[in-house]
Amino acid sequence: MTAPPAGGERLPPGFADGVRHFNAGRFFEAHEAFEALLDAVEDDERWDLLVALVQVAVGYHKCANGFPGAARMLRLGLEKLAPFPAVAWGIEVEALRRRLAEDLDCEGALATRLEAEPPRLRLRRMPAV
Repeated sequence: MTAPPAGGERLPPGFADGVRHFNAGRFFEAHEAFEALLDAVEDDERWDLLVALVQVAVGYHKCANGFPGAARMLRLGLEKLAPFPAVAWGIEVEALRRRLAEDLDCEGALATRLEAEPPRLRLRRMPAV
């Protein structure tokens, strides 16, 4: 099941840049790329999805760099992802939720896990509208 894009909206141009940064472990750059898209989607559910991705990227950035507050940001992102279906706007949200839950269970070992097994945003091709 995918989130029904109201009016056929897609994620704005530049979203793929954020995904590339995230999947390369450049979480700070990913957060900036996702954050830059917020004005384009502030009137619909894509805003909530992008805010969640910003929070997740910030959480992983904090963890990877030893900054405090990583778990809090990851929890906030996970909470914001909760209402979305398994796949929303082509993003495999359920896979990300599972990864976040596992990472939050790691507690003190999360930095080691990030290095050994970095998180990835998985995408599905959206049908043409």
